Amino acid sequence: MSFESFTSFYSRYYRLILTVAEQRLGGISDAEDITAEVFRIAWAHHKGGHALTLPWTYRVLRNVIGNEYRRRDHSDQLIDRLGNVLWLSNALETGADDAVGLRRTLLDLTEEERELLYMAFWEDLARVEISGILGISPGAVRVRLTRAKRKLRSLLEKQEEATKWKELKDGRP
Repeated sequence: MSFESFTSFYSRYYRLILTVAEQRLGGISDAEDITAEVFRIAWAHHKGGHALTLPWTYRVLRNVIGNEYRRRDHSDQLIDRLGNVLWLSNALETGADDAVGLRRTLLDLTEEERELLYMAFWEDLARVEISGILGISPGAVRVRLTRAKRKLRSLLEKQEEATKWKELKDGRP
């Protein structure tokens, strides 16, 4: 196990890991921190004589992001207890951008559905890669992805209907 092989692995997958982290966390600063932690863990794994693979690294990334979600959840609970959470809901309510609407709609999916859609469309991973990461067959990936897309489409259509109804109600064309 050489430093050169780790450097090669790092160079090959750094951008992907950073992009995934940024998509999941919504900010480059947190994504850079998460990516650094993932590769710190990968370096320790590599130094221990273990092979580095994308599926293994992706699972580490999922775990580190999960820890960040839990940390954020605990922070949010603290803010709730302090009574200062209104700014967040107002920020989400006033966002008129389509990307904000899509992100909000994605939050209505299960974590597994969101993750599958992120991997397939934002991270542009092949079904075989996704199956290796999730530990399921490519056929199961296809079925779950089809179901997740169908559910997202349905939610987006309901959101569009609600928006049109609200505009009609408010007298806007």
